[in-house]
Amino acid sequence: MKAFHNRLESVYKKHYREFCLLSISYVSSPSLAKDIVQDVFVEILMNDEKSANISNLKGYIWKSVKYASLRKIKDTKKLVPINGNTLVQEIFGEEVRQDVDLGPKLRSGIDKLPEQCKNVFELCALDGQKYQNAADSLGISVNTVKTQMKKAYKILRVHLSDRSNKISLLGIIYHYLQ
Repeated sequence: MKAFHNRLESVYKKHYREFCLLSISYVSSPSLAKDIVQDVFVEILMNDEKSANISNLKGYIWKSVKYASLRKIKDTKKLVPINGNTLVQEIFGEEVRQDVDLGPKLRSGIDKLPEQCKNVFELCALDGQKYQNAADSLGISVNTVKTQMKKAYKILRVHLSDRSNKISLLGIIYHYLQ
């Protein structure tokens, strides 16, 4: 056991900083990264009989730090629902809101949709209804709603294709809703 402890101490002294940098690349917090690395070393020391058989100790610790960091992210991750406005702002910034003629262009494209396609698109994309709710209110199947939405997006993409490639249909809908 003494030989294993010496090996572990040597790896700790030589590579502690590397392990911390690896963990920081995942968790983005130096203090949390240090805690994770220390926890990995403590875990190895607690199971020193099992750990003594590890031939590539540095590689083992490297992977342990990586997976411990990923677990920490998973355990502390808070799921926050995002709405379309937040997503569009992050993707497009202020650019979409500055383009003032998108509303009429989108409205004219929506008006050119076939009647059922238009109804489905307005319920799902503009009113924010889920496909199942739209299907129930229109008396059609969910698959029909999906098909009509694909058709609407395809038609609108063609209708709006003269716009810059940087602006997607999502950005256009966001602008229209403002």
